[in-house]
Amino acid sequence: MSNLNRNIKILFWLFSILFFGLIAYLTYFQIYERDKLITSSYSVYNRRLIEQEKKILRGSILDRNGTVLAKSVFVDGSQKRKYLDGPAFAQVIGYSRRIYQQGNTGIEKAYDKELLGMVGNDPMTILRKLVLAKGQVGDNVYLTIDKTLQDLAYKEMEGKKGAVVALNPKTGEILAMVSSPSYDPNTLGENWEEIMTSSEHVVLNRATQGLYPPGSVFKIITTAAVLTYKPELYDKAFDCKGYIIVEGNRINDFGGIAHGIEDFKQAFYRSCNSFFIQVGLDLGSENLQTMAYAFGLDKRVPLEIDTAKNQFPPIDGKVDLAETSIGQGKMLVTPLTMALVASAVANDGVMMKPYLMKYVADPISGAIIEKSTPSQYLNPISKKVADTIKQLMIGVVNDKEGTGKAAQISDITVAGKTGTAENPHGDPHAWFVGFAPAENPQIVVSVIVENGGEGGKVAAPIARDIIRAYLTK
Repeated sequence: MSNLNRNIKILFWLFSILFFGLIAYLTYFQIYERDKLITSSYSVYNRRLIEQEKKILRGSILDRNGTVLAKSVFVDGSQKRKYLDGPAFAQVIGYSRRIYQQGNTGIEKAYDKELLGMVGNDPMTILRKLVLAKGQVGDNVYLTIDKTLQDLAYKEMEGKKGAVVALNPKTGEILAMVSSPSYDPNTLGENWEEIMTSSEHVVLNRATQGLYPPGSVFKIITTAAVLTYKPELYDKAFDCKGYIIVEGNRINDFGGIAHGIEDFKQAFYRSCNSFFIQVGLDLGSENLQTMAYAFGLDKRVPLEIDTAKNQFPPIDGKVDLAETSIGQGKMLVTPLTMALVASAVANDGVMMKPYLMKYVADPISGAIIEKSTPSQYLNPISKKVADTIKQLMIGVVNDKEGTGKAAQISDITVAGKTGTAENPHGDPHAWFVGFAPAENPQIVVSVIVENGGEGGKVAAPIARDIIRAYLTK
C-alpha cells in the first residue's frame, strides 16, 4: 500500500509540474511572443491571415470627422481594397497587399490587426477564429488627419517635390501629412513595377523619411542655445558685410546682401547668416550640439508609420560649427522633425509625441476599442526661452524686413521662420515652419519644396493657405 501511495504522489507531482509548465509556456508566448507569432512570415498565424484576409472584410480607415478614406468590398467573391482619396493619402495610409505576397505599408501595416478585428485576443483565440472563420468584419481605424486639410495641402504641392506636415502643438495630433509627388494606390495591381521603381521615388513618404539640410529654420535651435546657455549673446550687435570668413573659408549671406550693424532681432527677421555664424562661434560646438540633441535631431521621431533617423554628426572644427549654426553642414532632418521643433516653441517649450490614430472602433456597435492619448515627447527649452523665440518668429512674418511676410493672414497672428537650404544637387530647398494664432497656437505647419528656391517666396504661402483654411473653416 505504501508503494502505491508513493507512486500516486509521484504521478501527482509529475502531472502538476507538467501542468504548471504548460501554463508558464503559454503565458510566455502570449506576453512576449504574441506579435512575433502573428506577423512572422513562417508562422501558421500569418499563413492563416493570408487565407483568412480573403474572407474577413477588412475594416475601413476614416479621417477625424468620419469620412471614409479606405474600405474593402467583395467583388465576385474576392475582396478589393479601395482608396477613396487615392494619391493625397498614399504614403500615410499605405497599402494592404499581403494576399498578393507584397505586404502592407503605412497605416495599413501599423494597424493591421485592428483592421482584421484581432485586437485584444491571445494567439490561441486568434487561431481559433481563423480556423472557424469567425469574426468576418474588421474594426475601423479613425485617423487624426482632416481630409479637407489634407486635400488642400496635396493641391498646394501639385507639380512640386517635397512635403507638408501640419499638427496640433498641444496634443501631437497630425492634422495633415502630404508627400509629393505621389501615386494612386488603386492602380498598384496593374502598375506595381512602375510605381515601385519610379525615379521620382513616389512611394517614399518625404514627410517622415525624407532627409534634408534644414537651412535657416535651424536658427530656431541656434537661438534656443543662445538664450539657454549664453544669454549675453542675445544683447550683442554685429556688422554684416554680406559674407564672413572662417579659417580662410568665405561663407556668403543669401544674395550677398550686406545688412550692416544689426542686433539679434533684426538678424533673425532677416535671417542673416553672417550674424548667426558669429553667434554660433561664440556659443561653441558643445552648447549648440547639446541643444540640437535636446530637440531630437539625433533621434528617429516615434510614430506609428516608418520614420527616418535624423542625422546630426558631432561638430568638427570652426568651419563645421559655422555651417551648422545656419543649418548647413552635415546635418539632415525630416519635415516632421522641423514641425516638432516649431511645436515646442508654440507649446511653451514642450514637444508632444506625434500620432496618427485617433481611435479604433467596432464597426457594428461603435464601441471604442483603442484610443490615443496625448503624451510628452521632449522638453528642450523653458517657457521663457520659448516665449522669446515666439516673438522673434512673429517678427519674421510681420516686421517690414521679415523674410516670412508672405505668410501673413488678416486678423491672425502668424509666427514663422523661413529657410533657404543649399544642397549639392541643384537649387536650394525652400523651407517654412510656423504656427498660429501666436497668442494661442492651434496648428503648426512645416513645408519643404525641394529645389524650390527662397523659403519666404515659395514655402511660406503654402503654409499660410493651410493655416488660414484650418483656423477659418
